[in-house]
Amino acid sequence: MKAAVKDILEEQERVLRFKSISFSALHEIGEHIISLARERGGSVYVQIRISGDVVYATAMDGTSRNNISWARRKANTAEYSARSSMLDGLINREKGRSLEERGLSLFDYTEEGGSFPILLESGIAVGSVTVSGMKSEEDHQIAADALASYLGLSIPSILS
Repeated sequence: MKAAVKDILEEQERVLRFKSISFSALHEIGEHIISLARERGGSVYVQIRISGDVVYATAMDGTSRNNISWARRKANTAEYSARSSMLDGLINREKGRSLEERGLSLFDYTEEGGSFPILLESGIAVGSVTVSGMKSEEDHQIAADALASYLGLSIPSILS
């Protein structure tokens, strides 16, 4: 099953790319995540960053400061690796490498899912879209689904 999940994550990252990005587009994506979370019965904190700066953040009722901390760590991972925090964690677990062995602090990074890099068509990561509040896989998929919706694309899901 891990191979199938890895293939789906890699496919998502191959297709969810932007020609250009704007603050208004990021705000729209953030609001769509909140809408999707409501539809799916979840409560999430959403953080969107460009070059490390928060350009959108909102918390739904039922979230806490803990979600903000998780979002920061997930976003750091996605922006550091230029891939989703979930794929980064999966690849490193396959290689038997811990965050510490990579020189990364558990205080600042995590291998949990929920942060998706904002990728340009060239493959350059310019930021991240991060969700915290549901299960790791659900956080990841809701971020990917919102990006796909904005881009008008259909993507495979890691949720079965």
